[in-house]
Amino acid sequence: MLKIAIVGYGNLGKSLQKETEKDANLQLVAVYSRRNIQHPLYRPMKELTKATDFDVAMLALGSYSDIEEYIDELAPFDTVDSFDTHYKIAEYKARLNAVKKDALALISVGWDPGLLSLARAVFGIGATNCTTLWGEGVSQGHSNAIRSIPGVIDAIQFTVPKPDVRNLIEQGITDGKKMHDRICYVACIESDKEDIQRQIVTMPNYFEGYDTQVNFVTAQQVRELKQRTHHRGQVVCRGEGFEANCTVILKSNPDYTAKIMLAYAKALPRLKADGYRGALDVLDVPLKYLATREVL
Repeated sequence: MLKIAIVGYGNLGKSLQKETEKDANLQLVAVYSRRNIQHPLYRPMKELTKATDFDVAMLALGSYSDIEEYIDELAPFDTVDSFDTHYKIAEYKARLNAVKKDALALISVGWDPGLLSLARAVFGIGATNCTTLWGEGVSQGHSNAIRSIPGVIDAIQFTVPKPDVRNLIEQGITDGKKMHDRICYVACIESDKEDIQRQIVTMPNYFEGYDTQVNFVTAQQVRELKQRTHHRGQVVCRGEGFEANCTVILKSNPDYTAKIMLAYAKALPRLKADGYRGALDVLDVPLKYLATREVL
């Protein structure tokens, strides 16, 4: 029985709980949150460093800033996360390797980065270009980034491929900024609207350079939009004489992310037994540790 702690209790944390409870080989023993939540397994974040009763911490913290705040506190523990700020993964991995001396961290193991990273590696063999498309769907990471802006009450962001995206692929274009629109719905303090819009559209590595639409709505409207948890991703790799595709279609972004994270969590004890330590991303973890059926 693998004992699980969930760190963070937003949409992903709740999905991790739901998926854990479906698996007879997993036991949820704690839910850590910075908020004082009504949950029978709730523990304050400040008590995290005292814990001794779980095997792996499932990190359901936001990638924009939250998850990096707890690197030192989580250093002694085996962890699994879906850190999804692509441009910072190498830096994040290096920081973890500096502190994870005896523990193991499986990082960025969502569907992208994660499964689509594997698709880009495999289908990119022999390809002259690879393109990744996201959406139409809810981006958890980008929504979290907007909510981090002072004055924002709540927000959600949808990523939408451009209508002529197939023509762009045929032209060999791979720049995601030219292939997607980012549609934002933001509830905020009225007097802060102008500054918030500026901060969103100029946010490096999230919105800067994209065609970004910012819609100011009520908090109730954002709550209603949050019921839409679907997403979609596709990798298209093209080379001389071939095209290879991988597509994921999700009814629930957080539910599918939770399934992937827990699959890696269940592989973690065997990885440790075989001597793995430090931070590993999906390209570092042999697929034999994940396969649950005959695949050859």
